[in-house]
Amino acid sequence: MKTILISSLSILTVFLIGCEDTWYQDVDPLIDVAEDSELKDRDDLPFLINGVKVRLGTTHDNVSMLSDLLSDQLEFTTNVQNATFPSYRNIDGMGKVDQYDNGTGYDDNNSSGYAYEELGQLRKYADLLIETVSALDVSEATDDDSIAFYTGYLYGGLARHMYATYYVLEPGGDGGSPIDGSPMIYSAAMYAEARTKFTSAISYATDEQERILNSLIARTYLYEGDYANAAIYADGGMISSDLPLQSEYSAMATNEYYQQSGVGRPQNVAAIRFLNYIASDPLEVGRLPFQEAPMTSELITQRHIQTKYDESGDPINIISWQENQLMLAELSLRGESVSVSALDAVNAVRSIHNLSALESIDLDIIYIERDKELFCTGNRLPDQRRWDSWHTTTNTGTDHEATIYGTWKYLAVSRSEKNSNPNL
Repeated sequence: MKTILISSLSILTVFLIGCEDTWYQDVDPLIDVAEDSELKDRDDLPFLINGVKVRLGTTHDNVSMLSDLLSDQLEFTTNVQNATFPSYRNIDGMGKVDQYDNGTGYDDNNSSGYAYEELGQLRKYADLLIETVSALDVSEATDDDSIAFYTGYLYGGLARHMYATYYVLEPGGDGGSPIDGSPMIYSAAMYAEARTKFTSAISYATDEQERILNSLIARTYLYEGDYANAAIYADGGMISSDLPLQSEYSAMATNEYYQQSGVGRPQNVAAIRFLNYIASDPLEVGRLPFQEAPMTSELITQRHIQTKYDESGDPINIISWQENQLMLAELSLRGESVSVSALDAVNAVRSIHNLSALESIDLDIIYIERDKELFCTGNRLPDQRRWDSWHTTTNTGTDHEATIYGTWKYLAVSRSEKNSNPNL
């Protein structure tokens, strides 16, 4: 009887499978997922625009914070309570997880890999937004069309800017990344792609937005060492009345500096030199706010966490008029003709923090002013490369100072990308 029952069920199963496909196809669509193919109408543009902006937020903080950890601004130590991520220790040590590791696992870092994946999504969403709005009937265009074009080109440019600035295939190599399974696109070509996107956005920009785009273009040239072109665009860049371009956060989508390098969870701490800046001039606390980190022992050097972002929803500057002034100052000192003197440009930035005016200026001072003003915005890593000023220790100046491993000066293109991309 048992055999007959099993046989009957088997026959019934085969019969059902052989019938129409409706038994598994006729289901209601998912209510919390929208397929790309379904978002092609003009009414979908606000949704797509917001999606790109949200992905920028979750990407910009991650990539910037990790780059600051790889640089000499942030440091990781398990001497701070709740500092446990081996992936952060790996990045801070440029590949060295412990004394037995030879650093070959640097590209297999889950924190960096996650940020790299999000950056790829940002690039895809921005490009898809341009593709979608470009396919719509121009004769029926609304304000949403212009906003979509501006957003898509701006954020597509930002994604490529981050690829060129923060990622590399192998240690000691030139920056860049593949896109959609392509061969490696190195930094010069990637920055050029970013500028093409930024330039395309100008057609849809307000006057203030155009100045933002000019500042972003200037920065790509500055990072490449093309000071003549950087000067042209920085001179047309942001002014003191312009609000910064920022990535935005909330209690539901928190700022990663707050969440992992600050009040939320103090895994990554500030380098000791920032306390020395404040000791030299107590007014620096206005742009370099810190508080003590909870230590595992009172016998260990006291470390400090940043409180520049002391709320989970604090925004992060992508570009600001202050950064544009510092670019102008640097370019002036590098021999370019710009509309403001280097000293005046730097003192304009210092004045908003009630800091005393400097009486002299040189490139070494610019390097320090950028370190302070652009703290925790992802600018330090490219600055260290540009000034050829690299650190060989982490937790420098403490009783737990350690030598770092390897020659990584970028975050790594993820091992997942390397394994899945036949063109690498």
